[in-house]
Amino acid sequence: MLNEIWSEIVAFDKIIIHRHVSPDPDALGSQLGLAALIHENYPEKFVKTVGFTEPSLAWMGVMDEVKDEEYEGALVFVMDTANSARIDDGRFKLGAKLIKLDHHPVVEDYADLNYVNTNATATSEIVVSLFLANKEQYDLKMSLEAAQHLYTGIIADSGRFLYDNTTTATLGAASFLYDCGIDRNKIHELLYRRPLNIVQAQGFVLSQFEVSEAGVAYFKMSKDVQDSYGLTTGTRSALVNTLANIEGIRVWVCFFENEDGRIRANIRSNGPIINEVAARFEGGGHPKASGAIVKAWDDCQALLDELEQVCHTYVKELN
Repeated sequence: MLNEIWSEIVAFDKIIIHRHVSPDPDALGSQLGLAALIHENYPEKFVKTVGFTEPSLAWMGVMDEVKDEEYEGALVFVMDTANSARIDDGRFKLGAKLIKLDHHPVVEDYADLNYVNTNATATSEIVVSLFLANKEQYDLKMSLEAAQHLYTGIIADSGRFLYDNTTTATLGAASFLYDCGIDRNKIHELLYRRPLNIVQAQGFVLSQFEVSEAGVAYFKMSKDVQDSYGLTTGTRSALVNTLANIEGIRVWVCFFENEDGRIRANIRSNGPIINEVAARFEGGGHPKASGAIVKAWDDCQALLDELEQVCHTYVKELN
């Protein structure tokens, strides 16, 4: 299918690339990386990236302005998005053909071509595979800009290769991009630089979190508290792993109040499988990194109770 996907890139003169809302570095890395890759090899093509420009990640690149009529006859990609409800900019349906590239467990096959590799650490890794699968046939070149975007996505979603989703293919893709001449130190500096307000918000988390008997840790952050630290839906994601690597914690949950009053739950695990629980609360994701939605603060306990049971089961199976 990787060959079929590239043949579609060759066939279309207009290509518009989407990704999910509240973008993370892999969503942007795969989106901007694919765009730069196509620009490098087919400079005559119309290639645009669309969606909200997240200020905290604007150093990676800003999105383009695209008119509705420019979707006519276009090939549309959606990157790093398991279901259509999470696609940023609903105009993805307006093109002539739609392709999905993703590494999340399948939730919805919403495209004409759906390429999902759940063994890939990042969608950016999939874009590297797409390039390498077609490099010789089309005499493709990897631009420095594309390499930097794709490396950023891989580094972020693999946790600098510390997460157990890292594979030999991940390391091979990163090695290839490194040989393209990327400034690895600069990327790391930009990606892991912490503004003062984030550090202060992490202090709030460390002073407020609670831990259950089975090792489920959590904190709750109202919209007012988020505002007091100058957090946005994009920057608050920097708090998600504040509770990682603490002895005795198996699962941790970050409850953030959204603008609409509903509560976003970011769930992480260092062992128990959590995405099935997330799926029962309007969410889903990876086995050890998922998201969910609860309607009000009072409903958070139901999610915590299910995660508590998952942890108990996990401990019994270990023993």
